[in-house]
Amino acid sequence: MSLKSERRGIHVDQSELLCKKGCGYYGNPAWQGFCSKCWREEYHRARQKQIQEDWELAERLQREEEEAFASSQSSQGAQSLTFSKFEEKKTNEKTRKVTTVKKFFSASSRVASKKGFKH
Repeated sequence: MSLKSERRGIHVDQSELLCKKGCGYYGNPAWQGFCSKCWREEYHRARQKQIQEDWELAERLQREEEEAFASSQSSQGAQSLTFSKFEEKKTNEKTRKVTTVKKFFSASSRVASKKGFKH
């Protein structure tokens, strides 16, 4: 047997080994076909893009949270106003009842009732 017939393996073309960006360096499958330099650039660019998107999302969520809080505060203020009117009404009602009861037991009402019973 000759050496040429026993030689086995995978044939890879030189162009398949080069960096995907075409910089002339050799790529690496662990870096998705990029060379180390291009991989760092791509990774850094992707990371910066992700950071920017995360910041935008955080700002949007912060605005929504602040709007929801402001909205709940204004509706809570309206509820507080309604509740204070309820308390005021309840206090007035109690005062009126106490005044009515005091009238029954005051000296002037006793005198008037005694005068009314004498015929």
